Amino acid sequence: MILIDAIWEYIVNFLELTLFIVFIRTKLHTKASFKYQTFWMILFVTIHFIILCFMNRMEVSSYITLLSSCILDIVYAVTFYRDNIILRVFWGFSYSIICLVAEQISFFIPVTLYKGTSLDLLLGGNLRKPYTMLYLTMIAVLVLLLHYVANKDIAFSPFQKIAYILIAISGLAIGHYILRLTLEAVDKFGVSSFSTRLSYVNLFFLVLFLTLLLYIYQLGYSKEENLRLLEEQKIYKLERAEFNSLAETTERLREMKHDMQIYLDAINVLAKDEKWDELISYTERYHNNLAITHSTIATGNVAIDCVLTAKLDYAEKHGIKTEYSIMAPEPFPLDSVELSSMLGNIWNNAIEAGERLLASNPTEQPYIYFYIKPYQTMILIHIENNFDGVIKGKIDEEILSTKSGTGHGLGIKRVKEIVEKAGGMLQIASENDVFSVHIMLPDKENKYQL
Repeated sequence: MILIDAIWEYIVNFLELTLFIVFIRTKLHTKASFKYQTFWMILFVTIHFIILCFMNRMEVSSYITLLSSCILDIVYAVTFYRDNIILRVFWGFSYSIICLVAEQISFFIPVTLYKGTSLDLLLGGNLRKPYTMLYLTMIAVLVLLLHYVANKDIAFSPFQKIAYILIAISGLAIGHYILRLTLEAVDKFGVSSFSTRLSYVNLFFLVLFLTLLLYIYQLGYSKEENLRLLEEQKIYKLERAEFNSLAETTERLREMKHDMQIYLDAINVLAKDEKWDELISYTERYHNNLAITHSTIATGNVAIDCVLTAKLDYAEKHGIKTEYSIMAPEPFPLDSVELSSMLGNIWNNAIEAGERLLASNPTEQPYIYFYIKPYQTMILIHIENNFDGVIKGKIDEEILSTKSGTGHGLGIKRVKEIVEKAGGMLQIASENDVFSVHIMLPDKENKYQL
């Protein structure tokens, strides 16, 4: 009989861990596959299972068992999933709250409603198997209910993260303490009105505490949403500045075309009248006004022409060597606003990297190599530049920016959004202090064989 009871406890621990894995997989996203990932996940869960079984076998304090299980849940979520760190801690910790609420409900029904004793619920008791089955059922129900709680990114400051962890640990400890008091009250006084009220208080406290955690989760989401809106506002300002630059360059080109006609008419009149001295003086006087840039791009695409004309001129004036090759198809799969935003962002990144390289190492020659060319049903856009080797990356190892400080990385994020919207692909790489961005856009209206 003792062996059967022990096996039953192992089964309960196994099913409890299984429900945890199901719960955490519905709320978080696993990290990109690494070598033997499945093996390490299974090994971790197996160790978790062995620890729980050992603690139950040695009759370790329920406080230590609960805390150990909670810590292992959080470590599992943090190790094998890639979401925001506070989100992984939140859902990893939430499972311990689920188990505590399920335990209280499972205790409340047989003891309060059916006048059972706490000894009947413990290992070897008459109600142990029905009690644990009810316990697992309540966990499954709560896991199912939380599955429909929208999984949203949340943002907390370091102080808020610490405060949340302290609140969660305190609530878990208090809830478990009240449950232990209720068990002791039942043992000493039987199912009295006092133990019944205490059980009601604990149940109410746990439900209220779970609600508090969900409320904190909602506050974190609201903060994340506000940060997202601020980020979108920054992107809008960057795109607005790029658009204004585009409009300014377009206007300058229009003025240049108008002035060129006037200058040519004046030169033609002076030449016909053979006023050579006046002609030479006139051409020298207006020479600088005629050339607004050293190089003017003319591909037929207004966005490409204006952005590259401005960026190439700026790069040349700031000592950055440039090479480019443009074969832009007509029509282009992006509208002018999206195209100017995308090109402006990648060129701004490359130019700023070149300026920083010159500032840190004046003997190093910064360069930018850029091309646009069609290939079969794709349009290839490529830019590469050397830089000072400083890379800012995200926690999932995605390259964010080559710029230092805060507030950077929005340009690359916006480029990624534009490319994904167009159904294209974005590849970003950094090797040997060379940063490259390679974009492939589908061009279904044209097909090239190169």
